[in-house]
Amino acid sequence: MKTKNLLSRLTRFLDADNKTQLKEIKSIRELLKKLKQKERDLKEKLEKRPDREDADDIRIKLDVIYAQRMKGLDRVRQIKQERAAKAKASE
Repeated sequence: MKTKNLLSRLTRFLDADNKTQLKEIKSIRELLKKLKQKERDLKEKLEKRPDREDADDIRIKLDVIYAQRMKGLDRVRQIKQERAAKAKASE
């Protein structure tokens, strides 16, 4: 194979990883938006009636949602840092 062909195959291979990361970021962001909306709904429900019987359950759900959102944000940051490091190394 010629060099040009090999380089194009390598580029496609490396871009596939890049596309996978972009898809992962996109899907995580969509989930983060949904979790944020769920968190707002639960907070609103709790603020309207703080003396609810299930107030403790709602608070637990809010804590879990918050923790999951932070994990998602950390993952997005990690992917972005990896991409930046990879781009810097290829320069």
